[in-house]
Amino acid sequence: MSRTTVTVRPVEPSDLEAILRIDEKLTGRVRKDYWRTRLDIAALRPPWMSSVAEMDGRLVGFLFGWVSESEFGMAGPTGWIDMIGVDPAYRGRRVGQALVERFLRGGQELRGIRKVATLIDLAQADVREFFTRLGFHHGPMIHMETTLGPPEAAGRE
Repeated sequence: MSRTTVTVRPVEPSDLEAILRIDEKLTGRVRKDYWRTRLDIAALRPPWMSSVAEMDGRLVGFLFGWVSESEFGMAGPTGWIDMIGVDPAYRGRRVGQALVERFLRGGQELRGIRKVATLIDLAQADVREFFTRLGFHHGPMIHMETTLGPPEAAGRE
Protein backbone atom coordinates (compact mmCIF):
# COMPACT_ATOMS: atom_id res chain seq x y z
CA MET A 1 0.00 0.00 0.00
CA SER A 2 1.28 3.46 -0.90
CA ARG A 3 2.13 5.87 1.89
CA THR A 4 -0.33 8.31 0.30
CA THR A 5 -3.27 5.90 0.05
CA VAL A 6 -6.15 6.45 2.46
CA THR A 7 -8.29 3.38 3.10
CA VAL A 8 -11.74 3.96 4.59
CA ARG A 9 -13.63 1.11 6.23
CA PRO A 10 -16.47 0.63 8.72
CA VAL A 11 -15.57 1.21 12.35
CA GLU A 12 -15.05 -1.93 14.46
CA PRO A 13 -15.00 -2.45 18.24
CA SER A 14 -11.28 -3.22 18.02
CA ASP A 15 -10.69 0.38 16.85
CA LEU A 16 -11.42 1.75 20.32
CA GLU A 17 -7.82 2.27 21.48
CA ALA A 18 -6.75 4.01 18.27
CA ILE A 19 -9.81 6.29 18.35
CA LEU A 20 -9.07 7.08 21.99
CA ARG A 21 -5.50 8.10 21.09
CA ILE A 22 -6.67 10.43 18.31
CA ASP A 23 -9.44 11.92 20.44
CA GLU A 24 -7.00 12.57 23.29
CA LYS A 25 -4.66 14.40 20.89
CA LEU A 26 -7.58 16.54 19.67
CA THR A 27 -9.36 17.23 22.96
CA GLY A 28 -6.71 16.74 25.65
CA ARG A 29 -9.11 14.38 27.48
CA VAL A 30 -9.42 10.61 27.89
CA ARG A 31 -13.05 9.62 27.27
CA LYS A 32 -13.06 5.84 27.27
CA ASP A 33 -16.67 5.38 28.48
CA TYR A 34 -17.91 7.96 25.95
CA TRP A 35 -16.19 6.16 23.07
CA ARG A 36 -17.36 2.71 24.19
CA THR A 37 -20.93 4.02 24.01
CA ARG A 38 -20.27 5.62 20.60
CA LEU A 39 -18.96 2.32 19.23
CA ASP A 40 -21.98 0.47 20.64
CA ILE A 41 -24.28 2.91 18.83
CA ALA A 42 -22.23 2.64 15.63
CA ALA A 43 -22.64 -1.14 15.67
CA LEU A 44 -26.42 -0.68 15.32
CA ARG A 45 -26.15 1.55 12.23
CA PRO A 46 -25.28 0.75 8.61
CA PRO A 47 -21.50 0.39 8.15
CA TRP A 48 -21.05 3.52 5.99
CA MET A 49 -22.38 5.82 8.74
CA SER A 50 -19.37 5.39 11.02
CA SER A 51 -16.00 4.87 9.43
CA VAL A 52 -12.31 4.95 10.15
CA ALA A 53 -9.43 5.87 7.86
CA GLU A 54 -6.15 4.01 7.70
CA MET A 55 -2.86 5.18 6.27
CA ASP A 56 0.68 3.94 6.70
CA GLY A 57 -0.73 0.77 8.29
CA ARG A 58 -2.44 2.58 11.15
CA LEU A 59 -5.80 4.13 12.02
CA VAL A 60 -5.49 7.90 11.48
CA GLY A 61 -9.06 9.23 11.44
CA PHE A 62 -12.73 8.58 12.17
CA LEU A 63 -16.17 9.85 11.20
CA PHE A 64 -19.46 9.17 12.99
CA GLY A 65 -22.70 10.10 11.28
CA TRP A 66 -26.37 9.27 10.96
CA VAL A 67 -29.39 9.92 8.76
CA SER A 68 -32.69 11.42 9.82
CA GLU A 69 -35.96 11.73 7.97
CA SER A 70 -37.21 15.00 9.47
CA GLU A 71 -34.71 16.28 12.03
CA PHE A 72 -35.24 19.95 12.95
CA GLY A 73 -38.05 20.16 10.38
CA MET A 74 -35.80 19.35 7.41
CA ALA A 75 -37.90 17.40 4.92
CA GLY A 76 -36.51 14.21 3.40
CA PRO A 77 -33.54 12.12 4.45
CA THR A 78 -30.66 14.28 5.68
CA GLY A 79 -27.19 13.03 6.52
CA TRP A 80 -25.57 14.39 9.67
CA ILE A 81 -21.85 14.33 10.27
CA ASP A 82 -21.82 14.09 14.03
CA MET A 83 -18.09 13.87 14.67
CA ILE A 84 -14.93 13.73 12.61
CA GLY A 85 -11.37 13.49 13.86
CA VAL A 86 -8.01 13.18 12.13
CA ASP A 87 -4.69 12.54 13.83
CA PRO A 88 -2.90 15.92 13.66
CA ALA A 89 0.17 14.26 12.10
CA TYR A 90 -2.02 13.24 9.13
CA ARG A 91 -3.85 16.50 8.48
CA GLY A 92 -3.50 17.84 4.97
CA ARG A 93 -3.21 14.32 3.53
CA ARG A 94 -6.87 13.96 2.42
CA VAL A 95 -7.86 11.72 5.35
CA GLY A 96 -10.84 13.84 6.40
CA GLN A 97 -11.90 14.30 2.79
CA ALA A 98 -11.87 10.53 2.21
CA LEU A 99 -14.03 9.98 5.30
CA VAL A 100 -16.57 12.63 4.26
CA GLU A 101 -16.70 11.36 0.68
CA ARG A 102 -17.43 7.84 1.93
CA PHE A 103 -20.26 9.16 4.10
CA LEU A 104 -21.73 11.26 1.27
CA ARG A 105 -21.55 8.42 -1.25
CA GLY A 106 -23.05 5.84 1.12
CA GLY A 107 -25.84 8.16 2.18
CA GLN A 108 -26.75 9.09 -1.35
CA GLU A 109 -26.61 5.56 -2.75
CA LEU A 110 -28.22 3.72 0.16
CA ARG A 111 -30.58 6.28 1.71
CA GLY A 112 -31.16 8.82 -1.07
CA ILE A 113 -29.92 11.76 0.98
CA ARG A 114 -29.78 15.06 -0.88
CA LYS A 115 -28.46 17.17 1.97
CA VAL A 116 -25.74 16.70 4.59
CA ALA A 117 -25.37 18.91 7.65
CA THR A 118 -23.05 19.25 10.61
CA LEU A 119 -22.53 21.58 13.56
CA ILE A 120 -19.14 23.18 14.10
CA ASP A 121 -17.55 25.44 16.69
CA LEU A 122 -17.01 28.79 14.93
CA ALA A 123 -13.90 29.32 17.04
CA GLN A 124 -12.27 26.39 15.23
CA ALA A 125 -11.28 28.12 11.99
CA ASP A 126 -9.50 25.01 10.70
CA VAL A 127 -12.68 22.93 10.98
CA ARG A 128 -14.74 25.64 9.29
CA GLU A 129 -12.18 25.90 6.46
CA PHE A 130 -12.13 22.11 6.04
CA PHE A 131 -15.89 21.88 5.53
CA THR A 132 -15.92 24.97 3.30
CA ARG A 133 -13.30 23.37 1.03
CA LEU A 134 -15.60 20.35 0.72
CA GLY A 135 -18.51 22.51 -0.46
CA PHE A 136 -20.35 23.05 2.84
CA HIS A 137 -21.76 26.50 3.53
CA HIS A 138 -23.62 28.28 6.31
CA GLY A 139 -27.20 26.99 6.27
CA PRO A 140 -30.42 28.74 7.26
CA MET A 141 -30.44 27.49 10.86
CA ILE A 142 -28.50 28.66 13.87
CA HIS A 143 -27.59 26.71 16.96
CA MET A 144 -29.25 27.95 20.15
CA GLU A 145 -28.69 26.66 23.66
CA THR A 146 -29.17 27.37 27.34
CA THR A 147 -27.21 26.27 30.37
CA LEU A 148 -29.09 24.69 33.26
CA GLY A 149 -28.12 24.84 36.90
CA PRO A 150 -27.62 21.78 39.07
CA PRO A 151 -30.66 19.45 39.26
CA GLU A 152 -31.28 20.29 42.91
CA ALA A 153 -31.88 23.96 41.98
CA ALA A 154 -34.68 23.11 39.54
CA GLY A 155 -38.10 24.23 40.68
CA ARG A 156 -36.84 26.65 43.36
CA GLU A 157 -37.37 30.37 43.01
